[in-house]
Amino acid sequence: MMKLNIHSFSTLLVATAASIPSGVFAGTIRFVGIASASVRGDTILSNDDEGNDKKSLSKFLSSDESNKILLGTDTFSSASTAAGDVIYECIQGSVAWFGLTLIPIFINRIERGATAGSFGSQEQEEGRVITSIEEARTDVQGGGLGTALESAMKLSEFDGRTIVTWKEGKSSYHIEGDLVLNLTIKLPRILPLPPGFNAIGSKIFERICRERLKQNLIDTKAAYIEWAGTPTT
Repeated sequence: MMKLNIHSFSTLLVATAASIPSGVFAGTIRFVGIASASVRGDTILSNDDEGNDKKSLSKFLSSDESNKILLGTDTFSSASTAAGDVIYECIQGSVAWFGLTLIPIFINRIERGATAGSFGSQEQEEGRVITSIEEARTDVQGGGLGTALESAMKLSEFDGRTIVTWKEGKSSYHIEGDLVLNLTIKLPRILPLPPGFNAIGSKIFERICRERLKQNLIDTKAAYIEWAGTPTT
C-alpha cells in the first residue's frame, strides 16, 4: 500500500544565488550565475509482492521519466551521437533583457549516477544527475535598443551545468540543486550600452538563476509525487 505525504513547498525550500559580472574586456561581457537550492519531502512507499520498492525517488531520477524535469522544459527533442550517446535540443523559457526577448536553445547532455550507502543507523540511497550544456544558440525578439545590440545578443553564448543530488531514507528524502550558468556577450567595437548595463544585467542574471533553479526543484518534487502516484501497468 502506498504511503503518500505532501509537505508545503514554501516551508521546505531554500535557495541562494549570486551573479558575477566580469566587466567589458576585448569587446566581451561575461556574466557568471551561481545558484543553490534544496527541498525535502516524505518518502513514498510502494512495494511489490516481493517487498521491492517500485516508486523511490532514486528510481524516478535515474530513469528517463525525469528527463523533462532535468532539462527544464517541455519543448525538447533527442538525438543519438556517433558515439552512441543521447543529446537533447531544448528550447528554454524566454528571458527579458533590455527591451529584447531572448530565447535560449540548449544542446544538453544528461549524466546519471547513483550509489547506495549507510548513514548512521539508517540506510539511505543517494545519487547524482548532471545536466550540462554542450552547445547553445540564442533567438532574439524585439529590438528596442537597435539592431547592433540585437545582433550581439544573437551571437551570445551560454554554457554551464546543473547538478542535482539527493539522499533518500526510509521516511524522508532531501534534494539539492547547484547551478552554474555563464552568459558571454561579444560586443561590436563601438556600441553605446544602456546606463548600468553591467550592474542591471548582473541583477537580471542573478534573478534568473535563482528563480529557475528554485522552480525546477519544486517541479522535480511535484513530478516525483505524480509519477509515484501513477499505477504501474
